[in-house]
Amino acid sequence: MTEGIRSGRRRKSVIALALLAAAAAWMIWLAHAYRGMASGMLNQMRYGTMAENRNLGFCISYWLKFMQQLSYDPKSRMWTFDGVREAELDDFQRGQLAFHRGRFADAVTLLDRAVAQEGESEERLFWLGMALMREAEAENCLAGLRAPDAPTGLTGHAAHEHGLFCTLPLTRYHQKQDLSRRAAQVWTRLLDQYAPDDDLYRWLLNFSLMTVHEFPAGVPARYRINTPFIDAFYGERARAMRAKYPWLHFTDRARELGIENFGAGRGLAVEDFDRDGDLDVVTTGKDFSVHYYRNDGGRFTDVTAGSGLAGLMQPFTISQADYDNDGWIDLLVALPYDHPVLLRNRGNGTFEDVTASSGLLAGLPEGGLAASWVMTWADVDNDGDLDLFISNWAFRMPLVKGIMARPRMDSTLFINDGHGHFHNGNAEFGLHDLLHDKYFIGSTFGDYDGDGFPDLFLSSPLRGTSVLLHNEGGRRFVPSDAFTRTEPAFTSAFLDVDHDGRLDLFQAGFGDAHTSVTQAVFGKHRKDYATNHSTILLQGADGRFTAHDEFFGGGDMPMGTMGTGFGDLNNDGCYDFYLGTGNPEPWFILPNLMYVGVMEGGRCTGRMDNVSMLEGFGNVQKGHGVVFFDFDGDGRQDVFSALGGMWPSDRWVSQLFVNESDVRNEWIKIRLRGRRTNYYGVGARIEVRARSASGRPIVRFATISQGTGFGSAPLLAHIGLADAVTVDGVEVFWPASGCRHTYAAPLHRESLLDEAECQKERALR
Repeated sequence: MTEGIRSGRRRKSVIALALLAAAAAWMIWLAHAYRGMASGMLNQMRYGTMAENRNLGFCISYWLKFMQQLSYDPKSRMWTFDGVREAELDDFQRGQLAFHRGRFADAVTLLDRAVAQEGESEERLFWLGMALMREAEAENCLAGLRAPDAPTGLTGHAAHEHGLFCTLPLTRYHQKQDLSRRAAQVWTRLLDQYAPDDDLYRWLLNFSLMTVHEFPAGVPARYRINTPFIDAFYGERARAMRAKYPWLHFTDRARELGIENFGAGRGLAVEDFDRDGDLDVVTTGKDFSVHYYRNDGGRFTDVTAGSGLAGLMQPFTISQADYDNDGWIDLLVALPYDHPVLLRNRGNGTFEDVTASSGLLAGLPEGGLAASWVMTWADVDNDGDLDLFISNWAFRMPLVKGIMARPRMDSTLFINDGHGHFHNGNAEFGLHDLLHDKYFIGSTFGDYDGDGFPDLFLSSPLRGTSVLLHNEGGRRFVPSDAFTRTEPAFTSAFLDVDHDGRLDLFQAGFGDAHTSVTQAVFGKHRKDYATNHSTILLQGADGRFTAHDEFFGGGDMPMGTMGTGFGDLNNDGCYDFYLGTGNPEPWFILPNLMYVGVMEGGRCTGRMDNVSMLEGFGNVQKGHGVVFFDFDGDGRQDVFSALGGMWPSDRWVSQLFVNESDVRNEWIKIRLRGRRTNYYGVGARIEVRARSASGRPIVRFATISQGTGFGSAPLLAHIGLADAVTVDGVEVFWPASGCRHTYAAPLHRESLLDEAECQKERALR
């Protein structure tokens, strides 16, 4: 009997050891077969806190669940939810599906029925609360923005101004209030019965009651929020910002000016595509396709039909560049469910698809997809034509299906051979191992060490994965230890924030909804969590980058950021930023953030004031493509914000913030004409030397670049000069020729500076 027991125990031990060995072998195989994913997850666990990793895991699992339900519809040429077999779903699942399709009323009906028939649960109540909130927005905010005569009683332009709807602080409230009140009851129930300490539920309860003008008094005292976040939008701090910035005035005039674009948001490109002197806009439309808006002297006309851009479905980002040096700006559109599309500008208002003939499909796996995100251009080898980097989500994942199981293309450096053709330069430039099976989103070029060759920064939403690559003389890229930050990031850009002649780096912090609410709304873990911190990294004299999270409003509102734009709203020369807080999670209901650069003693400090509570900037819809540009030529930069997100349910109306501020500061605009350098001088460095009436020197530095990715800005330097009364000179460094020349450029005007003058001067020496 005893021997039998011992024998049984030995067998169980052997079986247990065999199972452990098998599990270990499976883990080793998994780490080898899915090396990119394994290394990314390892970095995330290594650098992230337990709470951050848990919250990110929740976000990713949600996103994967619904991504895998997408299937290709050949009729619409899109990936949609139409292939889901609804007959096999219960009411709860059908309610979630209806929600993601944007059919919120159907979602409410189905989820109500699921709760009634299957019983109450935290998950069912949560989705019911979300459906009620979104239907309330659709019936009130969206209906008010889109209707010819809004149900608010407002008429004309005011009826369609975003500053009055779904923007913190709310100043117009829901007319149909039952849905928001029901949502508030659901959030209260979740807090009372399931998770009394859940920050997200508390925030959604407070926000729901804001929409019906019952905040704060109508919020149960035990769940009422009274934090610096609330003070920033509704309290003393909001009043202080209004008093400090009385000159700031913007009006959303998108509908009035013909560019109100109800769609998926995301990609946006601004340039003078027809060379008539006005900046045009290309963005995504209501049918998830590309739309081209021509600027006709300050008003816009949709000229998509017949332009060659119709039918490009589900773009993420849109980038512009003159890849063939013919003087006409071309377009590159990232279709992450397929492959990027390069469109050559014919110069007659139309574009032609040259993707295949250009070589950009080289390396695309058969039956696969590129999964492309941000695309950025530079002349990496200084041969006079623009090369291209496309960041892709390349790493493979186990146990996934549908679109997530398709093979993907690595992020790729495409070298321009001239004559409109590219080749894959990953191996040639030493990038193959670094990019293979990895996940990058942001990419930006900038010559941070001033050696004449553009360097490359790649950002990733996985911690410890972003990397700065130094360009070794146009021959190869090597990782640089000048950047050591491990925080997750989305988009990025090189720019000289403090105008000391050295390029600094902007990095948009990435994070999920739960962590963002905990940090931004409740002020918890701001220092403990490294997630969400959009930051400026100043480059020191030693060439190393030091992070200054505190520059953004003192680091008061760290939250996930996707699309970002920057410019100069008051022409003082200090950079201002608008952060688009997009996210695939439907419960990411947080304001987009506007920051105005602070000047002290005539110097740009790098610090910025949070003015998101002013002028309708704090829209809670998903923000992605953002571009600062002077669309009407009055010398004041306006802001276009493409709103909308991942799912059909995220569609929203875009915004055009027209700058009507009382701006007295001076400015100049600089267009470049390259000869040996690429046509528009991408990568060229500009130094402006001016003087104030008292003789105080004013120095500003700029680089011709495209911004941050989702919002592709014009290749035009708009440079604020504060109280300058004269410009002493504008020096341009042309990287391909190595030529440096000082030009005359008057205030209050756009000047075209030609590299030929620099070459002529050099020849005469």
